[in-house]
Amino acid sequence: MTRTENLLSTTILATALAIGAAASASAKDLVRIATMPAGAEVTGLSTNAAGELFLNAQHPGGKNVLKGDAPAALVGYVHGFNAGAIAGSGMALPAEANHKQMNVASGSYVTLATAGEKMGSGEAFGGVYNTAGELMFVSNTPDFNGFVPINENQAYLYTAWEGGGREGASSVSRLSLSRENSSSQWTADLATSKNVNLESVAGGAVLCSGIVTPWGTPLLAEEYFFYNSATWNHPDNHDEDEKAGFRGGNDINYIKPKSMNKYMGKMTNPYRYGYMIEIINPTSADGEKPVKHFATGRLSHETAAVMPDNKTLYMTDDDSAVYSDKKYNTASGGVFFKFVADTAGDLSAGTLYAAKLTQDDSAKPDVAGFDVSWIELGHGNNAEIETWVAEYDDVTIADYKDGSTNYVSDDEIRAWAETKSGKDLNGDGTIAKAKDSRAPFLESRRTAAAMGATNEWDKLEGVTSHGNTVYISASALAFTMDKSWGHKHWSTGEIDKQQAGDIALNAEGCGGTYVAKTGDDFNITRIEPHVIGKTTADGRCDDNLPANPDNILALNDGTLLIGEDAGPKRHVLDMLWMVR
Repeated sequence: MTRTENLLSTTILATALAIGAAASASAKDLVRIATMPAGAEVTGLSTNAAGELFLNAQHPGGKNVLKGDAPAALVGYVHGFNAGAIAGSGMALPAEANHKQMNVASGSYVTLATAGEKMGSGEAFGGVYNTAGELMFVSNTPDFNGFVPINENQAYLYTAWEGGGREGASSVSRLSLSRENSSSQWTADLATSKNVNLESVAGGAVLCSGIVTPWGTPLLAEEYFFYNSATWNHPDNHDEDEKAGFRGGNDINYIKPKSMNKYMGKMTNPYRYGYMIEIINPTSADGEKPVKHFATGRLSHETAAVMPDNKTLYMTDDDSAVYSDKKYNTASGGVFFKFVADTAGDLSAGTLYAAKLTQDDSAKPDVAGFDVSWIELGHGNNAEIETWVAEYDDVTIADYKDGSTNYVSDDEIRAWAETKSGKDLNGDGTIAKAKDSRAPFLESRRTAAAMGATNEWDKLEGVTSHGNTVYISASALAFTMDKSWGHKHWSTGEIDKQQAGDIALNAEGCGGTYVAKTGDDFNITRIEPHVIGKTTADGRCDDNLPANPDNILALNDGTLLIGEDAGPKRHVLDMLWMVR
Protein backbone atom coordinates (compact mmCIF):
# COMPACT_ATOMS: atom_id res chain seq x y z
CA MET A 1 0.00 0.00 0.00
CA THR A 2 1.01 3.61 -0.61
CA ARG A 3 2.65 5.18 2.42
CA THR A 4 4.78 7.76 0.69
CA GLU A 5 4.56 10.81 -1.49
CA ASN A 6 6.20 10.70 -4.90
CA LEU A 7 7.56 12.47 -8.06
CA LEU A 8 8.56 11.28 -11.55
CA SER A 9 10.17 11.44 -15.05
CA THR A 10 12.50 8.99 -16.69
CA THR A 11 15.93 8.35 -18.21
CA ILE A 12 18.71 6.00 -17.34
CA LEU A 13 21.91 6.18 -15.46
CA ALA A 14 23.62 2.81 -15.82
CA THR A 15 26.43 2.82 -13.30
CA ALA A 16 28.19 0.36 -11.10
CA LEU A 17 29.77 2.44 -8.37
CA ALA A 18 30.56 1.35 -4.85
CA ILE A 19 28.22 2.51 -2.10
CA GLY A 20 30.51 1.53 0.78
CA ALA A 21 30.08 -1.33 3.12
CA ALA A 22 26.44 -2.30 3.28
CA ALA A 23 25.60 -5.44 5.12
CA SER A 24 22.75 -6.80 7.15
CA ALA A 25 23.20 -8.23 10.61
CA SER A 26 23.97 -11.60 9.04
CA ALA A 27 26.60 -10.15 6.63
CA LYS A 28 24.57 -10.52 3.44
CA ASP A 29 25.71 -8.62 0.37
CA LEU A 30 23.22 -5.86 -0.41
CA VAL A 31 23.38 -4.42 -3.91
CA ARG A 32 21.59 -1.21 -4.87
CA ILE A 33 20.27 -1.79 -8.38
CA ALA A 34 17.85 1.11 -8.97
CA THR A 35 16.60 4.38 -7.55
CA MET A 36 13.20 5.87 -8.19
CA PRO A 37 12.48 9.44 -9.26
CA ALA A 38 12.18 11.68 -6.21
CA GLY A 39 9.16 10.68 -4.15
CA ALA A 40 8.19 7.65 -6.26
CA GLU A 41 7.65 4.23 -4.72
CA VAL A 42 8.94 0.94 -6.14
CA THR A 43 6.01 -1.12 -7.44
CA GLY A 44 5.19 -3.59 -10.17
CA LEU A 45 8.14 -5.86 -9.40
CA SER A 46 7.77 -8.93 -11.57
CA THR A 47 9.65 -10.98 -14.08
CA ASN A 48 8.93 -13.27 -17.01
CA ALA A 49 10.40 -16.58 -18.11
CA ALA A 50 13.27 -14.76 -19.82
CA GLY A 51 14.16 -12.95 -16.59
CA GLU A 52 13.19 -9.48 -17.82
CA LEU A 53 12.44 -7.21 -14.86
CA PHE A 54 9.22 -5.18 -14.82
CA LEU A 55 9.14 -2.12 -12.60
CA ASN A 56 6.84 0.86 -12.00
CA ALA A 57 7.29 4.26 -10.38
CA GLN A 58 4.11 4.84 -8.36
CA HIS A 59 2.28 8.03 -7.32
CA PRO A 60 4.99 10.56 -8.37
CA GLY A 61 5.09 13.86 -6.56
CA GLY A 62 2.79 12.51 -3.88
CA LYS A 63 -0.02 12.64 -6.43
CA ASN A 64 -2.20 9.56 -6.20
CA VAL A 65 -4.54 10.99 -8.83
CA LEU A 66 -3.30 12.33 -12.16
CA LYS A 67 -4.58 15.87 -12.51
CA GLY A 68 -3.22 19.39 -12.82
CA ASP A 69 0.56 19.49 -12.85
CA ALA A 70 1.00 16.01 -11.37
CA PRO A 71 3.81 14.09 -13.10
CA ALA A 72 2.59 10.84 -14.61
CA ALA A 73 3.44 7.46 -13.15
CA LEU A 74 5.53 5.10 -15.27
CA VAL A 75 4.92 1.49 -16.20
CA GLY A 76 7.91 -0.22 -17.76
CA TYR A 77 10.72 -2.73 -17.59
CA VAL A 78 14.51 -2.91 -17.51
CA HIS A 79 15.75 -4.02 -20.91
CA GLY A 80 18.98 -5.97 -20.73
CA PHE A 81 18.77 -6.49 -16.97
CA ASN A 82 21.53 -8.82 -15.81
CA ALA A 83 21.78 -9.26 -12.06
CA GLY A 84 25.07 -11.13 -12.34
CA ALA A 85 26.73 -8.28 -14.20
CA ILE A 86 26.26 -5.76 -11.38
CA ALA A 87 29.59 -5.39 -9.62
CA GLY A 88 30.20 -5.03 -5.91
CA SER A 89 27.59 -3.07 -4.02
CA GLY A 90 25.92 -1.73 -7.13
CA MET A 91 25.20 1.86 -7.96
CA ALA A 92 25.78 4.98 -5.94
CA LEU A 93 22.99 7.35 -5.06
CA PRO A 94 22.63 9.60 -8.11
CA ALA A 95 23.60 13.25 -8.10
CA GLU A 96 20.78 15.63 -7.21
CA ALA A 97 20.48 16.68 -10.86
CA ASN A 98 19.32 13.12 -11.62
CA HIS A 99 16.79 12.79 -8.80
CA LYS A 100 13.82 13.32 -11.10
CA GLN A 101 14.56 10.30 -13.23
CA MET A 102 14.71 6.53 -12.99
CA ASN A 103 18.27 5.29 -12.49
CA VAL A 104 19.30 1.64 -12.93
CA ALA A 105 22.58 -0.22 -12.45
CA SER A 106 22.11 -2.73 -15.28
CA GLY A 107 20.43 -2.39 -18.65
CA SER A 108 18.13 0.50 -19.51
CA TYR A 109 14.68 1.41 -18.26
CA VAL A 110 12.04 1.31 -20.98
CA THR A 111 8.83 3.21 -20.35
CA LEU A 112 6.01 1.22 -21.89
CA ALA A 113 3.30 3.74 -21.04
CA THR A 114 2.54 6.57 -18.61
CA ALA A 115 -0.60 7.26 -16.62
CA GLY A 116 -3.17 9.20 -18.59
CA GLU A 117 -2.19 8.11 -22.10
CA LYS A 118 -5.11 7.25 -24.33
CA MET A 119 -5.74 3.61 -25.21
CA GLY A 120 -7.51 2.31 -28.30
CA SER A 121 -10.56 1.53 -26.20
CA GLY A 122 -10.93 5.29 -25.63
CA GLU A 123 -9.99 4.84 -21.99
CA ALA A 124 -7.11 6.56 -20.23
CA PHE A 125 -4.24 4.34 -19.09
CA GLY A 126 -4.88 4.17 -15.34
CA GLY A 127 -8.39 5.51 -15.75
CA VAL A 128 -11.05 4.31 -13.31
CA TYR A 129 -14.48 4.25 -14.96
CA ASN A 130 -17.82 3.53 -13.33
CA THR A 131 -20.19 0.92 -14.69
CA ALA A 132 -21.87 3.59 -16.83
CA GLY A 133 -18.55 4.17 -18.58
CA GLU A 134 -17.94 7.58 -16.99
CA LEU A 135 -14.43 8.53 -15.90
CA MET A 136 -14.18 8.84 -12.12
CA PHE A 137 -10.48 9.76 -12.05
CA VAL A 138 -7.15 8.75 -13.51
CA SER A 139 -5.13 6.79 -10.98
CA ASN A 140 -1.44 7.60 -10.66
CA THR A 141 -0.74 4.49 -8.60
CA PRO A 142 0.17 1.50 -10.79
CA ASP A 143 1.05 -1.49 -8.61
CA PHE A 144 0.92 -5.10 -9.85
CA ASN A 145 2.41 -6.00 -13.23
CA GLY A 146 1.66 -9.38 -14.77
CA PHE A 147 3.38 -10.39 -18.02
CA VAL A 148 1.38 -12.97 -19.98
CA PRO A 149 3.00 -14.21 -23.22
CA ILE A 150 0.87 -14.84 -26.31
CA ASN A 151 3.78 -16.07 -28.40
CA GLU A 152 7.52 -15.43 -28.52
CA ASN A 153 7.17 -11.81 -29.64
CA GLN A 154 3.72 -10.79 -28.38
CA ALA A 155 2.38 -10.47 -24.85
CA TYR A 156 -0.09 -8.71 -22.61
CA LEU A 157 0.95 -6.75 -19.53
CA TYR A 158 -1.78 -6.61 -16.91
CA THR A 159 -1.39 -3.73 -14.45
CA ALA A 160 -3.46 -3.06 -11.32
CA TRP A 161 -4.17 0.60 -10.53
CA GLU A 162 -4.59 1.06 -6.79
CA GLY A 163 -7.34 3.66 -6.79
CA GLY A 164 -6.31 7.14 -5.76
CA GLY A 165 -5.56 7.93 -2.13
CA ARG A 166 -8.85 7.53 -0.27
CA GLU A 167 -10.65 6.49 -3.44
CA GLY A 168 -10.92 2.73 -3.21
CA ALA A 169 -12.29 2.10 -6.70
CA SER A 170 -9.53 0.66 -8.86
CA SER A 171 -8.92 -0.59 -12.38
CA VAL A 172 -6.88 -3.17 -14.30
CA SER A 173 -5.32 -2.26 -17.63
CA ARG A 174 -4.08 -4.63 -20.31
CA LEU A 175 -1.25 -3.31 -22.47
CA SER A 176 -0.54 -5.04 -25.78
CA LEU A 177 3.21 -5.62 -26.11
CA SER A 178 5.29 -6.70 -29.08
CA ARG A 179 8.90 -6.86 -30.23
CA GLU A 180 10.74 -7.71 -33.43
CA ASN A 181 12.83 -10.54 -32.00
CA SER A 182 14.10 -11.97 -28.73
CA SER A 183 16.88 -9.38 -28.41
CA SER A 184 14.85 -6.28 -29.21
CA GLN A 185 12.87 -4.09 -26.82
CA TRP A 186 9.25 -4.60 -25.96
CA THR A 187 6.99 -1.74 -27.02
CA ALA A 188 3.37 -1.08 -26.16
CA ASP A 189 0.62 -0.69 -28.73
CA LEU A 190 -1.82 1.61 -26.99
CA ALA A 191 -4.22 1.35 -29.95
CA THR A 192 -4.98 -2.29 -29.07
CA SER A 193 -4.83 -1.84 -25.28
CA LYS A 194 -7.76 -1.54 -22.90
CA ASN A 195 -9.10 -1.88 -19.37
CA VAL A 196 -10.40 -5.20 -18.06
CA ASN A 197 -14.12 -4.97 -17.29
CA LEU A 198 -14.55 -5.62 -13.55
CA GLU A 199 -18.30 -5.02 -13.35
CA SER A 200 -19.05 -8.76 -13.10
CA VAL A 201 -17.17 -8.87 -9.79
CA ALA A 202 -18.61 -5.55 -8.50
CA GLY A 203 -15.34 -3.77 -9.24
CA GLY A 204 -12.01 -3.89 -7.47
CA ALA A 205 -11.30 -2.11 -4.18
CA VAL A 206 -7.72 -0.89 -3.61
CA LEU A 207 -6.13 -3.28 -6.07
CA CYS A 208 -2.57 -3.77 -4.97
CA SER A 209 0.15 -6.22 -5.87
CA GLY A 210 -0.08 -9.80 -7.08
CA ILE A 211 1.61 -12.49 -9.16
CA VAL A 212 1.24 -14.48 -12.34
CA THR A 213 0.39 -18.00 -11.20
CA PRO A 214 2.47 -20.99 -12.33
CA TRP A 215 -0.48 -21.90 -14.57
CA GLY A 216 -0.26 -18.53 -16.33
CA THR A 217 -3.07 -16.38 -14.90
CA PRO A 218 -2.71 -12.95 -13.26
CA LEU A 219 -3.67 -13.10 -9.57
CA LEU A 220 -4.36 -9.68 -8.05
CA ALA A 221 -4.88 -8.64 -4.45
CA GLU A 222 -7.70 -6.45 -3.12
CA GLU A 223 -6.19 -4.46 -0.25
CA TYR A 224 -9.57 -3.16 0.87
CA PHE A 225 -8.70 -1.77 4.36
CA PHE A 226 -12.01 -2.39 6.07
CA TYR A 227 -11.50 -4.09 9.40
CA ASN A 228 -14.80 -3.06 11.00
CA SER A 229 -17.53 -3.84 8.48
CA ALA A 230 -20.18 -2.41 10.81
CA THR A 231 -19.21 1.11 9.70
CA TRP A 232 -19.63 0.45 5.98
CA ASN A 233 -23.20 1.82 5.96
CA HIS A 234 -22.62 4.48 8.63
CA PRO A 235 -24.29 7.69 7.35
CA ASP A 236 -21.15 9.75 7.95
CA ASN A 237 -19.34 7.66 5.34
CA HIS A 238 -21.93 8.55 2.69
CA ASP A 239 -22.84 12.23 3.20
CA GLU A 240 -21.46 15.26 1.33
CA ASP A 241 -18.52 15.63 3.73
CA GLU A 242 -15.80 13.51 2.16
CA LYS A 243 -12.96 14.50 4.47
CA ALA A 244 -11.34 11.94 6.74
CA GLY A 245 -11.80 12.43 10.45
CA PHE A 246 -8.10 13.13 11.02
CA ARG A 247 -8.40 16.02 8.51
CA GLY A 248 -11.37 17.58 10.26
CA GLY A 249 -14.10 15.75 8.36
CA ASN A 250 -16.62 13.21 9.58
CA ASP A 251 -15.62 10.17 7.51
CA ILE A 252 -14.90 7.29 9.88
CA ASN A 253 -12.81 5.20 7.52
CA TYR A 254 -9.77 6.18 5.47
CA ILE A 255 -10.89 4.34 2.33
CA LYS A 256 -14.30 5.66 1.33
CA PRO A 257 -17.15 3.12 0.89
CA LYS A 258 -18.75 5.89 -1.13
CA SER A 259 -16.13 5.35 -3.84
CA MET A 260 -17.45 1.87 -4.60
CA ASN A 261 -21.02 3.22 -4.55
CA LYS A 262 -20.03 5.72 -7.23
CA TYR A 263 -18.42 2.95 -9.22
CA MET A 264 -21.45 0.63 -9.09
CA GLY A 265 -24.11 3.36 -9.14
CA LYS A 266 -25.77 1.95 -6.01
CA MET A 267 -25.17 1.09 -2.36
CA THR A 268 -22.49 -1.57 -2.22
CA ASN A 269 -21.78 -4.54 0.00
CA PRO A 270 -18.49 -4.68 1.96
CA TYR A 271 -18.36 -8.44 1.52
CA ARG A 272 -17.91 -7.99 -2.23
CA TYR A 273 -14.39 -6.66 -1.58
CA GLY A 274 -11.16 -7.91 -0.03
CA TYR A 275 -10.24 -11.05 -1.99
CA MET A 276 -7.74 -12.44 -4.47
CA ILE A 277 -8.88 -11.85 -8.07
CA GLU A 278 -7.75 -14.20 -10.83
CA ILE A 279 -7.95 -13.25 -14.51
CA ILE A 280 -9.07 -16.38 -16.37
CA ASN A 281 -8.34 -16.72 -20.11
CA PRO A 282 -5.76 -13.90 -19.97
CA THR A 283 -4.51 -14.40 -23.55
CA SER A 284 -7.97 -14.17 -25.09
CA ALA A 285 -8.50 -11.11 -27.28
CA ASP A 286 -11.78 -10.26 -25.56
CA GLY A 287 -12.67 -13.24 -23.38
CA GLU A 288 -10.58 -12.54 -20.29
CA LYS A 289 -12.67 -13.05 -17.16
CA PRO A 290 -12.04 -11.80 -13.61
CA VAL A 291 -12.96 -14.20 -10.80
CA LYS A 292 -13.00 -13.28 -7.11
CA HIS A 293 -11.83 -16.15 -4.98
CA PHE A 294 -13.97 -15.80 -1.87
CA ALA A 295 -12.39 -19.01 -0.57
CA THR A 296 -9.03 -17.25 -0.09
CA GLY A 297 -10.56 -15.08 2.65
CA ARG A 298 -11.50 -11.42 3.02
CA LEU A 299 -8.65 -9.32 4.30
CA SER A 300 -6.32 -6.49 3.25
CA HIS A 301 -4.63 -8.67 0.65
CA GLU A 302 -1.24 -7.31 -0.42
CA THR A 303 -0.14 -10.25 -2.57
CA ALA A 304 0.38 -14.02 -2.49
CA ALA A 305 3.07 -16.61 -3.10
CA VAL A 306 2.15 -19.91 -4.75
CA MET A 307 4.27 -22.87 -3.65
CA PRO A 308 5.47 -25.59 -6.06
CA ASP A 309 2.56 -27.90 -5.25
CA ASN A 310 0.28 -25.30 -6.93
CA LYS A 311 -2.07 -25.69 -3.95
CA THR A 312 -0.43 -23.82 -1.06
CA LEU A 313 -0.67 -20.02 -1.02
CA TYR A 314 0.87 -17.69 1.53
CA MET A 315 -0.96 -14.37 1.75
CA THR A 316 -0.04 -11.10 3.48
CA ASP A 317 -2.58 -8.87 5.22
CA ASP A 318 -1.50 -5.22 4.98
CA ASP A 319 -2.92 -2.94 7.65
CA SER A 320 -1.81 -0.94 10.68
CA ALA A 321 -3.57 -0.30 13.97
CA VAL A 322 -2.18 3.23 13.97
CA TYR A 323 -4.89 4.14 11.41
CA SER A 324 -7.73 3.00 13.69
CA ASP A 325 -10.67 5.19 14.69
CA LYS A 326 -10.74 4.93 18.49
CA LYS A 327 -14.51 4.79 18.81
CA TYR A 328 -15.17 2.29 16.04
CA ASN A 329 -11.95 0.20 16.11
CA THR A 330 -11.54 0.42 12.35
CA ALA A 331 -8.04 -1.04 11.97
CA SER A 332 -5.68 -3.56 13.50
CA GLY A 333 -2.38 -5.21 12.82
CA GLY A 334 -2.29 -7.79 10.06
CA VAL A 335 -2.33 -11.60 10.02
CA PHE A 336 -0.17 -13.97 8.00
CA PHE A 337 -2.53 -16.34 6.17
CA LYS A 338 -2.19 -19.66 4.37
CA PHE A 339 -4.64 -21.16 1.89
CA VAL A 340 -4.44 -24.77 0.72
CA ALA A 341 -6.52 -25.46 -2.37
CA ASP A 342 -8.40 -28.73 -2.73
CA THR A 343 -7.09 -29.13 -6.28
CA ALA A 344 -3.77 -27.97 -7.74
CA GLY A 345 -4.20 -24.91 -9.95
CA ASP A 346 -7.76 -24.26 -8.77
CA LEU A 347 -8.27 -21.60 -6.10
CA SER A 348 -12.06 -21.86 -5.95
CA ALA A 349 -12.12 -24.19 -2.93
CA GLY A 350 -9.81 -24.98 -0.06
CA THR A 351 -8.90 -24.51 3.58
CA LEU A 352 -7.94 -21.19 5.14
CA TYR A 353 -5.39 -20.97 7.97
CA ALA A 354 -3.93 -18.17 10.11
CA ALA A 355 -0.48 -18.09 11.71
CA LYS A 356 0.17 -18.13 15.45
CA LEU A 357 3.68 -16.86 16.26
CA THR A 358 5.87 -17.64 19.26
CA GLN A 359 8.76 -15.22 19.53
CA ASP A 360 12.31 -16.15 20.55
CA ASP A 361 13.67 -14.90 23.85
CA SER A 362 14.97 -11.67 22.33
CA ALA A 363 13.44 -8.31 21.47
CA LYS A 364 16.11 -7.38 18.94
CA PRO A 365 14.47 -7.19 15.51
CA ASP A 366 17.60 -8.43 13.72
CA VAL A 367 17.88 -11.41 16.08
CA ALA A 368 14.39 -12.53 17.09
CA GLY A 369 12.76 -15.21 15.01
CA PHE A 370 9.38 -16.88 15.44
CA ASP A 371 8.09 -20.42 15.63
CA VAL A 372 4.92 -20.72 13.55
CA SER A 373 1.87 -22.88 14.10
CA TRP A 374 -1.28 -22.75 12.01
CA ILE A 375 -4.86 -22.36 13.16
CA GLU A 376 -7.40 -23.85 10.77
CA LEU A 377 -10.12 -21.25 10.25
CA GLY A 378 -12.39 -23.18 7.92
CA HIS A 379 -12.96 -24.88 4.59
CA GLY A 380 -15.04 -23.24 1.90
CA ASN A 381 -15.71 -22.77 -1.80
CA ASN A 382 -16.49 -19.71 -3.89
CA ALA A 383 -20.05 -20.70 -4.72
CA GLU A 384 -21.22 -21.30 -1.15
CA ILE A 385 -19.42 -18.25 0.23
CA GLU A 386 -20.93 -16.01 -2.43
CA THR A 387 -24.42 -17.07 -1.34
CA TRP A 388 -23.56 -15.71 2.12
CA VAL A 389 -22.11 -12.55 0.59
CA ALA A 390 -25.34 -11.96 -1.35
CA GLU A 391 -27.37 -11.89 1.87
CA TYR A 392 -25.92 -8.42 2.57
CA ASP A 393 -26.46 -6.90 -0.88
CA ASP A 394 -29.61 -5.03 0.16
CA VAL A 395 -28.26 -3.40 3.33
CA THR A 396 -28.60 0.39 3.10
CA ILE A 397 -27.59 3.48 5.04
CA ALA A 398 -31.11 3.62 6.49
CA ASP A 399 -30.47 0.28 8.20
CA TYR A 400 -27.56 1.60 10.24
CA LYS A 401 -27.92 1.75 14.03
CA ASP A 402 -25.03 2.85 16.18
CA GLY A 403 -23.84 0.14 18.56
CA SER A 404 -25.02 -2.74 16.39
CA THR A 405 -24.25 -4.10 12.94
CA ASN A 406 -26.06 -5.16 9.79
CA TYR A 407 -23.17 -7.41 8.90
CA VAL A 408 -21.42 -10.36 10.57
CA SER A 409 -21.31 -9.58 14.29
CA ASP A 410 -18.54 -10.25 16.77
CA ASP A 411 -20.92 -12.62 18.54
CA GLU A 412 -21.21 -14.63 15.32
CA ILE A 413 -17.42 -14.64 15.05
CA ARG A 414 -17.09 -15.87 18.65
CA ALA A 415 -19.68 -18.56 17.97
CA TRP A 416 -17.69 -19.86 15.02
CA ALA A 417 -14.45 -19.74 17.04
CA GLU A 418 -16.03 -21.90 19.75
CA THR A 419 -17.69 -24.22 17.24
CA LYS A 420 -14.45 -24.79 15.35
CA SER A 421 -12.21 -25.11 18.41
CA GLY A 422 -14.68 -27.01 20.59
CA LYS A 423 -13.72 -24.73 23.46
CA ASP A 424 -15.52 -22.25 25.70
CA LEU A 425 -13.50 -19.17 24.72
CA ASN A 426 -15.55 -16.47 26.44
CA GLY A 427 -15.91 -18.22 29.79
CA ASP A 428 -19.72 -18.35 29.86
CA GLY A 429 -19.75 -22.09 30.53
CA THR A 430 -21.09 -23.09 27.13
CA ILE A 431 -19.70 -23.84 23.69
CA ALA A 432 -21.62 -21.86 21.10
CA LYS A 433 -22.88 -23.41 17.87
CA ALA A 434 -22.45 -21.30 14.72
CA LYS A 435 -25.17 -21.53 12.07
CA ASP A 436 -22.58 -21.86 9.26
CA SER A 437 -18.94 -21.18 8.46
CA ARG A 438 -19.26 -17.72 6.94
CA ALA A 439 -17.23 -15.95 9.65
CA PRO A 440 -13.73 -17.09 8.61
CA PHE A 441 -14.32 -16.10 4.98
CA LEU A 442 -16.25 -12.85 5.38
CA GLU A 443 -14.38 -11.61 8.47
CA SER A 444 -11.08 -13.45 8.11
CA ARG A 445 -8.80 -11.28 10.24
CA ARG A 446 -11.28 -10.80 13.07
CA THR A 447 -12.02 -14.52 13.11
CA ALA A 448 -8.32 -15.36 13.05
CA ALA A 449 -7.72 -13.09 16.04
CA ALA A 450 -10.72 -14.51 17.92
CA MET A 451 -9.28 -17.99 17.43
CA GLY A 452 -5.89 -17.01 18.76
CA ALA A 453 -3.89 -16.14 15.64
CA THR A 454 -1.33 -13.34 15.72
CA ASN A 455 -2.84 -10.09 14.37
CA GLU A 456 0.05 -7.78 15.20
CA TRP A 457 2.03 -7.40 11.98
CA ASP A 458 2.41 -3.72 11.11
CA LYS A 459 2.14 -3.11 7.39
CA LEU A 460 2.68 -6.75 6.38
CA GLU A 461 3.58 -6.26 2.74
CA GLY A 462 5.25 -8.53 0.21
CA VAL A 463 5.52 -12.31 0.14
CA THR A 464 7.46 -14.16 -2.54
CA SER A 465 8.87 -17.64 -2.92
CA HIS A 466 11.40 -19.75 -4.77
CA GLY A 467 11.26 -23.50 -4.29
CA ASN A 468 10.99 -24.15 -0.55
CA THR A 469 12.07 -20.65 0.47
CA VAL A 470 9.54 -17.94 1.34
CA TYR A 471 10.34 -14.27 1.98
CA ILE A 472 8.00 -11.93 3.88
CA SER A 473 8.34 -8.16 4.28
CA ALA A 474 6.92 -5.78 6.87
CA SER A 475 7.20 -2.09 6.08
CA ALA A 476 7.66 -1.19 9.75
CA LEU A 477 8.42 -3.27 12.82
CA ALA A 478 6.55 -0.84 15.01
CA PHE A 479 3.24 -0.04 16.72
CA THR A 480 1.56 -3.42 17.33
CA MET A 481 4.95 -5.13 16.88
CA ASP A 482 6.58 -2.81 19.42
CA LYS A 483 6.96 -4.41 22.86
CA SER A 484 5.82 -1.15 24.49
CA TRP A 485 2.54 -1.10 22.54
CA GLY A 486 0.79 -3.78 24.58
CA HIS A 487 -1.99 -5.98 23.23
CA LYS A 488 -5.02 -4.63 21.36
CA HIS A 489 -8.23 -6.60 21.76
CA TRP A 490 -9.57 -7.62 18.37
CA SER A 491 -13.20 -6.77 19.21
CA THR A 492 -13.19 -3.84 21.64
CA GLY A 493 -10.03 -2.18 20.39
CA GLU A 494 -8.87 -1.65 23.97
CA ILE A 495 -5.11 -1.77 24.46
CA ASP A 496 -3.73 -3.58 27.49
CA LYS A 497 -0.31 -2.04 28.12
CA GLN A 498 0.50 -4.69 30.71
CA GLN A 499 0.17 -7.57 28.27
CA ALA A 500 2.73 -7.97 25.51
CA GLY A 501 1.50 -9.32 22.22
CA ASP A 502 2.82 -12.36 20.36
CA ILE A 503 5.20 -9.96 18.61
CA ALA A 504 7.11 -7.83 21.11
CA LEU A 505 10.17 -6.28 19.49
CA ASN A 506 12.27 -3.22 20.03
CA ALA A 507 10.61 -0.92 17.51
CA GLU A 508 12.34 -0.55 14.15
CA GLY A 509 10.49 1.96 12.00
CA CYS A 510 12.56 1.13 8.91
CA GLY A 511 11.02 -2.34 8.66
CA GLY A 512 12.50 -5.62 7.55
CA THR A 513 12.30 -8.77 5.47
CA TYR A 514 12.00 -12.27 6.95
CA VAL A 515 12.77 -15.69 5.51
CA ALA A 516 11.23 -19.14 6.02
CA LYS A 517 12.30 -22.57 4.77
CA THR A 518 9.77 -25.33 4.27
CA GLY A 519 9.93 -29.07 3.81
CA ASP A 520 8.30 -31.01 1.02
CA ASP A 521 4.92 -30.27 2.59
CA PHE A 522 5.52 -26.53 1.91
CA ASN A 523 4.44 -25.73 5.46
CA ILE A 524 6.13 -22.83 7.25
CA THR A 525 7.05 -23.63 10.85
CA ARG A 526 9.75 -21.01 11.43
CA ILE A 527 10.38 -17.39 10.37
CA GLU A 528 13.81 -15.75 10.75
CA PRO A 529 14.96 -12.14 10.28
CA HIS A 530 16.75 -11.81 6.95
CA VAL A 531 17.39 -8.14 6.10
CA ILE A 532 16.37 -5.59 8.74
CA GLY A 533 16.46 -1.82 8.32
CA LYS A 534 18.16 0.54 10.74
CA THR A 535 16.95 3.87 12.09
CA THR A 536 19.68 6.49 12.27
CA ALA A 537 20.22 9.06 15.01
CA ASP A 538 18.28 11.70 13.07
CA GLY A 539 15.25 9.44 12.71
CA ARG A 540 15.91 8.55 9.07
CA CYS A 541 16.92 5.14 7.71
CA ASP A 542 20.42 3.96 6.95
CA ASP A 543 21.09 4.65 3.25
CA ASN A 544 23.02 1.40 2.92
CA LEU A 545 20.13 -0.82 4.02
CA PRO A 546 16.66 -1.33 2.56
CA ALA A 547 14.04 0.83 4.27
CA ASN A 548 10.31 0.14 4.59
CA PRO A 549 10.23 -2.86 2.24
CA ASP A 550 7.04 -3.30 0.24
CA ASN A 551 7.23 -5.08 -3.12
CA ILE A 552 9.66 -7.99 -2.92
CA LEU A 553 10.46 -10.54 -5.61
CA ALA A 554 12.39 -13.80 -5.84
CA LEU A 555 13.95 -13.94 -9.30
CA ASN A 556 13.99 -17.09 -11.40
CA ASP A 557 17.34 -18.12 -9.86
CA GLY A 558 16.14 -17.40 -6.30
CA THR A 559 17.88 -14.02 -5.92
CA LEU A 560 15.80 -11.71 -3.71
CA LEU A 561 14.86 -8.17 -4.73
CA ILE A 562 13.56 -5.71 -2.12
CA GLY A 563 11.66 -2.60 -3.22
CA GLU A 564 11.16 0.36 -0.90
CA ASP A 565 8.15 2.42 0.12
CA ALA A 566 10.22 4.71 2.33
CA GLY A 567 9.52 8.27 1.21
CA PRO A 568 11.70 11.37 1.60
CA LYS A 569 11.53 11.39 5.39
CA ARG A 570 13.36 8.05 5.46
CA HIS A 571 15.45 7.91 2.26
CA VAL A 572 16.10 10.75 -0.15
CA LEU A 573 15.02 8.36 -2.94
CA ASP A 574 13.22 5.04 -2.79
CA MET A 575 15.53 2.27 -3.91
CA LEU A 576 15.50 -1.25 -5.30
CA TRP A 577 17.93 -3.71 -3.71
CA MET A 578 19.28 -7.13 -4.58
CA VAL A 579 20.31 -9.53 -1.81
CA ARG A 580 23.21 -11.84 -2.70
